Amino acid sequence: MPLLVVWLTLAACLAASYYDLQWRRIPNAITGSLALTAVLVHAFFGLGSLAQSLGVMAALTVGGYLLYSRGGIGAGDIKLAIAGSGMLSYPLCIPFLLYTGIAGGLIALVFLLARASGRASLSRAVFMTLAGAPGIATDKREKLPYALAFALGAILVALSQSIAPFLRISI
Repeated sequence: MPLLVVWLTLAACLAASYYDLQWRRIPNAITGSLALTAVLVHAFFGLGSLAQSLGVMAALTVGGYLLYSRGGIGAGDIKLAIAGSGMLSYPLCIPFLLYTGIAGGLIALVFLLARASGRASLSRAVFMTLAGAPGIATDKREKLPYALAFALGAILVALSQSIAPFLRISI
């Protein structure tokens, strides 16, 4: 089962990345289909597998709501995290989310460095951090295509479960 769920998650994350890069939106059809497939796949493998998958999705729904309500991440990204993690279930959801977080940080850094205004903001933030100054709130927010980070996280999980076992995270 692990390779099946990994490849299904990867396919959905790649599709979501396309839409997120083009329109900065992730269609509900992608996240809903992945979540429904997760329930069906895990139900096929037994009640314990289904309960574990639903537990992962419930935990991420609560945590995701807290992040979303504070403006930390978009609703489509949260739904993709819930559906992808539900499909991978425990313990594969842990490296998926860790790899996604690392990829998201790198993507944010690339986006900052790619724009002149971003480079100025980054250097100002580094200087203020080193000087111990508090942050400055701004209303201007750039939307990152975070589905790309989820796709990179899914790719790393797929590699760790197939040709690159050295990428596995022991839990």
